[in-house]
Amino acid sequence: MAGVSASGLGSGLDVNGIIKQLMALEQQPMKALATKEAGFQAKLSSFGMLKGALASLQTAAKTLSTTGTFTGMSASVSDTSVLTASAGSTAAAGSYSLSVTQLAKFHAVRSNTNYAATTDTFTTGTLAISIGGGTAKNITIDSSNNTLAGIRQAINDADAGVTAAIINDGSTNRLVLSSKTSGSAGAIAVAVTDSGSGGTHALGDLKSTGAGTTLVATQTADDAKLTINGIEITRSSNTITDAIEGVTLSLTKGTLASPGTTSLTVTKNTGATAAAIGAFVKAYNDAVTQLKNSSAYDAANKRASTLTGDSTVRSIQSQLGDLVQSSLTGISGGIARLSDIGITVQANGTLAVDNTKLNAALADRNMDVGALFTQTTTGNTGIAVRFTAALEAMVGTGGLIGSRTDGISASIKDLGKRAEALNLRLAAIEKRYRAQFTSLDSLVSGMNKTSQFLTQQLANLPGASSSR
Repeated sequence: MAGVSASGLGSGLDVNGIIKQLMALEQQPMKALATKEAGFQAKLSSFGMLKGALASLQTAAKTLSTTGTFTGMSASVSDTSVLTASAGSTAAAGSYSLSVTQLAKFHAVRSNTNYAATTDTFTTGTLAISIGGGTAKNITIDSSNNTLAGIRQAINDADAGVTAAIINDGSTNRLVLSSKTSGSAGAIAVAVTDSGSGGTHALGDLKSTGAGTTLVATQTADDAKLTINGIEITRSSNTITDAIEGVTLSLTKGTLASPGTTSLTVTKNTGATAAAIGAFVKAYNDAVTQLKNSSAYDAANKRASTLTGDSTVRSIQSQLGDLVQSSLTGISGGIARLSDIGITVQANGTLAVDNTKLNAALADRNMDVGALFTQTTTGNTGIAVRFTAALEAMVGTGGLIGSRTDGISASIKDLGKRAEALNLRLAAIEKRYRAQFTSLDSLVSGMNKTSQFLTQQLANLPGASSSR
């Protein structure tokens, strides 16, 4: 009698192999869930890239929706060694001739008495320091600070409008006071009340006014002097903001003996405006390309993209197309849409810029290109204003993309719960299979032993050998 046989454990059954094959079948639903989750994750990634492209477009649109983008002025100087200039939006276009004959200087004075060391002592009293004829700051000099170094520190601590320093010229120490304000407005005056006792040197040696004055000017408190189109200008600072409206001048060279002459031209900064428009066009084209790539269908290979047919993508594409074709009414110069200033829609949905036409429109004072983008009139808002609002509804908190990705994330979370439940079910199934096949293994093993026993008994029966 032949025994039951198979490769494996005591029974010969390949229990692990059988269970592995059975579980492979049971796990098919788990693979389906994993495939679904991978698809959802791919959509999240695509929407993330799309949101980034639209956010960049929103930033560019916000720049164009600001009136300052179109009112900027630029200043150019023929000789920048004489001065530099910058222009704000309130500046008017024009040309100017400038001649600088004096630069503003910071007043500086020094002591004229020999001090051997910074520890030399002074009589006590009060220093009264004033700047430009203003209210004096009184500084008390007593036994706690009546050394040369102590006086320097007391002046600096008092914040009296000057900086005090001690300079050794190789033979003696000098107390130097430098005004923090340039020009005549920063002229230093030091009055002294001297007690006449308490130190070696007289505190009165540090006064700049009255009889016995010893402080010596090392740099005069000169004002800046220049002419603008022949008009004489005097200011305390080399940075002049109120001579030409909206223009800041920074003087760097010029003396009475050798005036610094240059010309200044203030013009509309169309270059910055054109750059902002170019950035908007690029951001729009990037967004359109991203939308197309994420939703295109490859007919040749019959392959869909991650977001092919997605309603959110179709809605965004439609809105952007409508926005870029939109028009306004009542804009100076007869312009109403982007194509009027050289920005046209191509067959693939992207924008192209005719720079010659754009620059001509920006230079034409009769064309209010700024209003085309920035106007805020209800029902007739500028194109950039419209884009900004629409893009906020797409990428802002609770916007179109956010709602869509929230839904996808919820689906992924649900798949996770289903996978968790399925894992528990698979574990239970595998446990049941193992119990069943372990029982079968024991049964087959017992049957094999019984078969072997019967075979042996039959072989021992009388006549068994003669019958073979």
